[in-house]
Amino acid sequence: MNERMPKLSWEATLHSLLLPFPFLPFAGLVKNAGKTTALNAVNALFPDECIGLTSLGYDGEATDAIYHHPKPPIFVLPGQLVLTAERFLPDRTEDYDLLESWGSHPQYGRWLILRVTAPCSFRMAGPSTLSEIQKGLSRLKQHGATRLHIDGALNRLSHITLHKPDEDFLYRSALDNGFVLSTGAALGRTLDEVIDRTVHWIKLFQLPLYPSSQGPNGRDSAFNDQGVSPSVYPGIHPTINPLPIQNAFLRDNTWSVLPSFLWQHDLVALIPSQVDMIALNGAFTDSIYLALRAAQRLPRQFVVRSPAHILLSSAVLRGLMSRGIILQLLERPQIVMLTLSPWHPLTPLPTEHMAEALLPHSTIPLVDIEQHRVWLS
Repeated sequence: MNERMPKLSWEATLHSLLLPFPFLPFAGLVKNAGKTTALNAVNALFPDECIGLTSLGYDGEATDAIYHHPKPPIFVLPGQLVLTAERFLPDRTEDYDLLESWGSHPQYGRWLILRVTAPCSFRMAGPSTLSEIQKGLSRLKQHGATRLHIDGALNRLSHITLHKPDEDFLYRSALDNGFVLSTGAALGRTLDEVIDRTVHWIKLFQLPLYPSSQGPNGRDSAFNDQGVSPSVYPGIHPTINPLPIQNAFLRDNTWSVLPSFLWQHDLVALIPSQVDMIALNGAFTDSIYLALRAAQRLPRQFVVRSPAHILLSSAVLRGLMSRGIILQLLERPQIVMLTLSPWHPLTPLPTEHMAEALLPHSTIPLVDIEQHRVWLS
């Protein structure tokens, strides 16, 4: 399917794709990739549900800060709930009811939960840390939200690892852990650059999961009920290695904890040669890989928490793979759909060209929101 669709058919297709994911983050690979456009379209697909909306950081600005072109606001509908900061309230107080307020941001004021009473647009500024936004999501659900949609900040994918407020992180299911990803012409100067950079991220979400154990009720989990992965940290007491996991290396079936900031240490003295595995708690960056390579301390395998924690360049990732090093994940959220935007300040690209180039690399549904097109492999 790749033709332009009637609006009702297009909406029905998207609705069926997204219905199984009541907890849905939105992320963009670059500014101006169409993330807000995707959020607005998806928010309108569930008129019979109470959607709770928030943003990881600030979103919904009127004009682009770099190119000064108009930006779409975040549209909200009656009955939807919004978590935002006091500074960004709509001008018309009759458009919403204030349900709750708490805390205080040094710039933006108190956090507020509003119930929208009339169609209106928002500039949203939600909590900027995962722990704060997780609390806010719980409050949205307490006020009756049946779906939660979270708008991500520029170039940040960390929020895709958030979990539903009623879900124990240790026993979350990969089957209902999904998000909407947006890419577009703004990601590069040519079609080849856009495709190469998008495929780089698609490949990260195709990496294998580290062998997991069964949690309660048969749900997959990489962790036991003490918050420690029995396969990642066998024999280590949970008070030493609670979630999130610490940096550590495995040698001769024995795990040893590493410092948080590896590049600040003498890796030759810190890590013995020929280790079997290195588990990284935080971001896996070029600097960490290159420092390990320079110290001749590359392991046979890396374990990283999620694709959002892999910040390797394409060249370094190819080098790692060419050495036969295995890279596995503890979490792998599913890209439910990949939206395509033609916008670029100088060289816009037709979305059909992007879709044609991306289809051989993935089975992810590709969507042009504005043209009502869906490409399914």
